[in-house]
Amino acid sequence: MGLEGNGAQAAETVNPAQIVAVRDFSPDTLRSIASHLEVSTDFEHLVYREAELDAVWSITGFFLAQRPDPAQLAAVSRLHEAAHRAHDLVGEGRPREAAVVLRTFF
Repeated sequence: MGLEGNGAQAAETVNPAQIVAVRDFSPDTLRSIASHLEVSTDFEHLVYREAELDAVWSITGFFLAQRPDPAQLAAVSRLHEAAHRAHDLVGEGRPREAAVVLRTFF
């Protein structure tokens, strides 16, 4: 469930109308969301991105509730806060700035 990864993202054109399946908060998942953020322009796309960031925020919150070891706690806490910040940026119509926030985690 954590940062370990869920496989490499295919090198293909990103379709902002496609919803990213968020099953973890791995670098691959964050990379996919960031890539979609960078090309999202329509209201519908932004709604998808907000939902994906909500999922990252929820999953990191569940992880933190399990009281991980201190090394993981700090990193996951930062990601948890960053997912919230990125979500707010998307809500403000600033998806590319939200992508920059996520890109610091991979």
